Amino acid sequence: MATLNHQIDIDAPAARIWELLTTRVGLQSWWNGTVAIASGDSWRFSGDELESPVTLKVVEEEPDRELEWLCVKGDPNWENTLVLWSLEKLEQGCRVSLAHRDWRLPEAELAAENTRWGERLVKLRAMAQPRDEMPYNDQDLSAWT
Repeated sequence: MATLNHQIDIDAPAARIWELLTTRVGLQSWWNGTVAIASGDSWRFSGDELESPVTLKVVEEEPDRELEWLCVKGDPNWENTLVLWSLEKLEQGCRVSLAHRDWRLPEAELAAENTRWGERLVKLRAMAQPRDEMPYNDQDLSAWT
C-alpha cells in the first residue's frame, strides 16, 4: 500500500485553514466538485476525477492542528484510505501537511492522484491567503499600448 504526501506553507492563520478543512463552504472552495454533508461526522465528495462519490468520515480532530478522514464508502480506489491533515504554526502562517494513506493503485494511477492532491493544496492556499488588490495606476496603462 502506498501513501501520497504533500506539504505546503500558507500565509494564513491555522484557524482560517481549519475552517477551509472543516466546513462545507470551506471544503467547496478548494475541492473540484461538490461537497455535501453525508451525516453529522461525514462529508460526501463528488467530482469528475472520482469513479463515484466518496464519503469521508471524520475519525479524529484536534482543532487548528490535526484532522483525519477515513473513506467509508464510494470510489473503490478511495475506500478504506486515510486522509491525514496536520497544521504546524510557523513564524508567519502555517505549514499544512497531507498524507493520504493505504492506496492500492498501480504506480501510474498513483502519480495522477498525487498530482490532483497537489493541485487541491495549491487551491487551498489560494483560498486561505489574504488577497491583496492590485494597485491601480492609470499611468501604467500606456506601457502596454
